Amino acid sequence: MSRRRLALIFGNDNYGGDKQLTSCVKDARDMESKLRSVGFTCTQSHNSDKRAMDSDFRDFCSKIKNNDCILIYFSGHGMEQNGKNYLVPIEKVCDPEVDCVCLDAMLKQLNRCGDNTLNVIILDACRADKDNNTWKTKGANAEECSEPAYRKALTSDDRLPTESQFALIFSSDPDTVSFGSKAGENSFFTSALLNHLITPNLTLEEIMRKVQNEIFEKSPERQRPWLNLCLREPFYLNE
Repeated sequence: MSRRRLALIFGNDNYGGDKQLTSCVKDARDMESKLRSVGFTCTQSHNSDKRAMDSDFRDFCSKIKNNDCILIYFSGHGMEQNGKNYLVPIEKVCDPEVDCVCLDAMLKQLNRCGDNTLNVIILDACRADKDNNTWKTKGANAEECSEPAYRKALTSDDRLPTESQFALIFSSDPDTVSFGSKAGENSFFTSALLNHLITPNLTLEEIMRKVQNEIFEKSPERQRPWLNLCLREPFYLNE
């Protein structure tokens, strides 16, 4: 089946203070370039507050039609609270339920947007827990995060909707660091993803296996990308 391809790409760097990141907007721009090369129509959202992220997602969902292929990419901070996962906008977070974008709600909304859609969600975010009184940010290079940190982020126990097809990709396992980068460089995960994303005739699972192997070589198995699939057909980004 030939599917129309739409992508929504978030990159949030400008958190300020010890939460500041350096590569997320670059990650987002480089992902857009790759995705456009394989037929995606892309919408970008950079350094956005919650109002802007919500608005961009609503506008994006309004464009989805039956049988579309949807890809959403986020690079920035993420967290988990009370079993729900959140993408962190650039403003101060006091209560994730109020101040952040709920991933679980996004998945449910995507499931309602069209019949027989195929949805790929890629999250290059730290895996932290708001219940902790510290932050664990995306680390710089291969160094462990020493800043105050939220400890567990974006957990892997999401229940994916079953009506449409979904693939949910995290840059790291629960309770682990997702390494960032120096200014001007892609994060470990996005760098590896960009290297393999449009390799011809590879399924999404095969692409992620190559990404995992590359990251293992760079970060001595400390960062392990994680994949949750609910697909009824092989998905190729570049056939």
